[in-house]
Amino acid sequence: MQHVDDLLAKLRLESTVFCRMTLAGEWGFAKEGLHGAPFHIILSGEAWVEIAERGIALAAGDVVVLPSGEPHRLLVRPGAAVVPWSHIADEMGLAPWRPGTRFKALELMFGAGGPQTRLISGVFAFEDRRRNPLLAALPPVMHLRSEGEVSASAASLVSLLETELVPDSPGAEEVSARIADLIFLQVLRNHLGSTDLPAGWLRGIADSQIAPALVLMQNAPQEAWSVARLAVAVGMSRSLFAARFKAVVGQSPLDYLTEWRMYTATVQLADPRVPVKSIAAAVGYTSDASFSKAFKRWCGRSPAAYRRLHHADCSHGAPAD
Repeated sequence: MQHVDDLLAKLRLESTVFCRMTLAGEWGFAKEGLHGAPFHIILSGEAWVEIAERGIALAAGDVVVLPSGEPHRLLVRPGAAVVPWSHIADEMGLAPWRPGTRFKALELMFGAGGPQTRLISGVFAFEDRRRNPLLAALPPVMHLRSEGEVSASAASLVSLLETELVPDSPGAEEVSARIADLIFLQVLRNHLGSTDLPAGWLRGIADSQIAPALVLMQNAPQEAWSVARLAVAVGMSRSLFAARFKAVVGQSPLDYLTEWRMYTATVQLADPRVPVKSIAAAVGYTSDASFSKAFKRWCGRSPAAYRRLHHADCSHGAPAD
């Protein structure tokens, strides 16, 4: 998993834990789409989550993550009546969430009678979800069930997370966010180990021969990588490496390198203090003109236009695209 850790470290995961709920009787929430990946952790009882046409039963100890951020329904059972989550959030005084938003974890008591369900909800966010290679490779739903070795590790983290959700506890907001980061990695680890992955980034980081090449490109996008140089670095012939990389990742090494360079540039463009010329050099371009041309071809807008749009999104709330 070291390669996975190295690659994920470049993807700017930022978790927010915003609510611990105790729900009773007939309850259900309709949640709007988010510019992030919402998650729900079932502490006790049962629940049901619906996304598009798919429904999933959740039991105590289960973790469900919705990487696409699509609208979904969280309810006690299939067919239960739902209320818009936005109404509940308004009553709790929560402003709409957007990337970079942090909330103090809140307690919600909802409903009466019948069996209770206790759960924790939050959201995982990454820099520029629309271009993020990890999120593009993930399925709409990831479900970690409360069994198996990975689940045991996740259960320990969930227990620790719950102890941190104490109102006004010093540092609890930051600590709980970091614990949630680790829970995401456990869910991802389970996904990598239990699924026949299609060609793409996730399959690449799970492949012992291709992952080292991905690490090299992602750790040093400014380097003048060639297929031959990458092949030597991972101990393969040029032709065998190129063929395997294409089969596993779904694109050529140099096409992937361009994608990663542009994604890295979007992360740096989020900081208005960094000149475009410096960003160009940091991702392997000898001039800001050649970088701007490549970026516009990849993104559909210039680096300057992308930067303006990014800050407009952050100022007013990004749409759930």
